[in-house]
Amino acid sequence: MIKNLLLCTDGSDYSNVAADYAIWLAQQWQARLAALHVTDVRLLEGPLLADISGAIGAQPFRAFLPQLQEIYKQKAETILGAVKDRCAKAGVAVETLHKTGGLVDSILEEERRAELVVIGQRGEHAPFIGEMLGSSVERLVRRSVKPCLVTPDQFREVRRIVAAYDGSKESSKSLTTAFDVTRWLKASLSVITVCGVGDEARGAQTLKEAVTLAESHGLKPTNRLLQGDADAEILKFADEQKVDLIVMGAYGQTRIREWILGSVTTSVIRRSTVAVLLTR
Repeated sequence: MIKNLLLCTDGSDYSNVAADYAIWLAQQWQARLAALHVTDVRLLEGPLLADISGAIGAQPFRAFLPQLQEIYKQKAETILGAVKDRCAKAGVAVETLHKTGGLVDSILEEERRAELVVIGQRGEHAPFIGEMLGSSVERLVRRSVKPCLVTPDQFREVRRIVAAYDGSKESSKSLTTAFDVTRWLKASLSVITVCGVGDEARGAQTLKEAVTLAESHGLKPTNRLLQGDADAEILKFADEQKVDLIVMGAYGQTRIREWILGSVTTSVIRRSTVAVLLTR
C-alpha cells in the first residue's frame, strides 16, 4: 500500500481539488503527505524582470528584487499554510515544502521520496489557457518515474475504476497498479481494450489476457472490448459507466509517432472529467 504521497500545489482551484484527493487518499491508506509549492525561478529571472531592470536601472532593480522574493515567499507560506490547516482538520500529518527553481525539476527532485505524485490537471493560469493542458503537467508526467495522479476540477471518492489495457509493457504495469488500488480502496474494477476496425480478434485476445491476469490476482472485473479511437473510447466509457478513476500507462508511443498521430495519454488527461492515474 502507498505510504508516501507528494502533493504539488500552486493555490489554484485545480490544486485545491488535488489536495482533496491527496488528503482523502492519505486517510484511506494512513499515508504520509508532503505538500510542495515551487516558486518558478523564471518569475525572478525572466524577460519581464529584465525589462523592469532596464526601465528603472540596475541599481534600483537590485533593491526591488528582495522585495519581490519576499512576496513570493509570503505567497508560498499562505498556500502551504492553507493545506496544512486542511490536513490538521482531516487528521492527516503533512510536511510542507517550498522550493525556488525550475518547476518540473523541483518536483522531480522531491518525488524521489514519494510513491505517488498528485497534481491538478491545470494550474493557476487555467482561466487563460481554456481547455489546453498545462504544459508543466505534461512535462512532469512525461519525465516522472513515479505514478502520477492527475486530478480534474471536482473531487470524487474513488469507488469505480477502469483500467485501459492494450497489451503493451506500459499498460501491463498500469494493470497491476489498477489491481492494487482496487483492493486498497475496496473499489469495483472494469478492464477495457480498444481496437481498430478489422482488429477485433487481436483485441479480444488482448482483453482476455487482462481478465486472466486479474483473476490470478483474485479479482473478477467487468470487461469490454471497444472499437474506435483509444482516447475517445476510454473517455466515453468512463462517462457512461460513471467511473471515478482511469488507470493507464503513460506515453506508450515513440515521440516521433506522437508528433504525427498525437498522444492518447495527453488527450485523456486533457479532456477527462475524472482523475487519471498514470504509471510507467
